[in-house]
Amino acid sequence: MLSDRSYMRAPTTERGTSPLVWLISSVIAAFVLQLFFQSLQVRPGPDLAQKVALSSVGIRELHLWTLLSHAWVHDTQNILQIIGVVAGLILLGGELLEPMGARKFLLLYGASIVTGGLLWTLIHWNTGGVLVGASAGICGLLAYFAWLKPNLEVRFLLFFFIPVTVRPKKFVFLFGCVSIAACFFYEIYGATAPFSYTPSAQVGGLLAGWTFYQMTRSGSARASKYRGLNRFTADAIGRKGQISGDPERMQPVAVSTQRERQRVEIDRILDKINSTGLASLTNQEKRELNQAKNLGHEKRDTQ
Repeated sequence: MLSDRSYMRAPTTERGTSPLVWLISSVIAAFVLQLFFQSLQVRPGPDLAQKVALSSVGIRELHLWTLLSHAWVHDTQNILQIIGVVAGLILLGGELLEPMGARKFLLLYGASIVTGGLLWTLIHWNTGGVLVGASAGICGLLAYFAWLKPNLEVRFLLFFFIPVTVRPKKFVFLFGCVSIAACFFYEIYGATAPFSYTPSAQVGGLLAGWTFYQMTRSGSARASKYRGLNRFTADAIGRKGQISGDPERMQPVAVSTQRERQRVEIDRILDKINSTGLASLTNQEKRELNQAKNLGHEKRDTQ
């Protein structure tokens, strides 16, 4: 059903409006305010854009809030920048908000923006300049999504007529290599970049997204631990629940072999669903998942 797809669901929850809706609304509202003041040619007190945008001069003056606030200011001469940010939040936010939760999602977005701003400031410490836009935040979400669902096949039309299929992890790797090369060529070497291109901020965002995933993948680490236990010690488990071998290196196992193997298999199936979707399961895997679900219901009924 279409309602099973994350991007077809209504952007509201039982508690109210989704944080993703508020985030997108704030980005659009800030851009509308920029256009409004520019159309009136009015400067509300001090130059608002200069106070919010990121610059090495501002960091020297301890305007540390600009490491985050610059993501709500965009280049009004380049409409593609704001379109890309909003589109990225809609597409990636719809996929990440539910599995991550609102708190982790917003933390990842903010951390990516700050990391991208720090890397940009480090490179432009002596050359100056101003950084605006939330491209680092979108890159952080993209990197997290690529490692969360590395085997998902994304299909799109290149130049609106060339069909292309790519896996997120490979795309992010290629995009990161291009961004690093562009950072050296445009920002370090000093070539003129098109459309106020700032690849260093994008590299910082990608790095933050990858780091955030590595720090929060507790579920994957737990499944890997169970797989390792099943692979190396299952054959050594006796009928009494003991592991044979060197007593100084082996410890007794508190669960039975059958229950341990079932837990490992269920973790593997859940990881497969998380990576490639429910439709990728075989009939045997679906039966095992249903058996585990029924077993959980029976345990609750007996309590």
